[in-house]
Amino acid sequence: MILVTTSRKADPLVRRIGRDIAFAAGGRYLTRGKGGLSRPPFCDGTVLVLCRDGGGIRMQVFEGMQERAGLRFLSVREEERTGTLRRGLFTGNQDLLSSLSPHAPVCREEGLPDALVLDGIQGRRITLGV
Repeated sequence: MILVTTSRKADPLVRRIGRDIAFAAGGRYLTRGKGGLSRPPFCDGTVLVLCRDGGGIRMQVFEGMQERAGLRFLSVREEERTGTLRRGLFTGNQDLLSSLSPHAPVCREEGLPDALVLDGIQGRRITLGV
């Protein structure tokens, strides 16, 4: 199971995206608070940590206590979802797919931009541009 959390003092956008990623990936979102990543439940399994990085979002992928991937998304776009809800994470970028696929349910979909696309809660569609 994937666990998604944020930096300790995350802004509302990062927390919202964290909850949406957990929902789309079939994982669980936990607020980290003052807790470190070396304590349960953060030290077991796959953990995605999101934080603000300038105007974008940085995602670190941990397995156990080791960082397996670090990704930087330069843009964030939220829009109302039209159509049916799709579970999972989708991308048209092969490098992004290679970085995330061993750790999260990511599928390649032709025609998507260089971005990570997911359907979140409350009718949102999130596009994280690389």
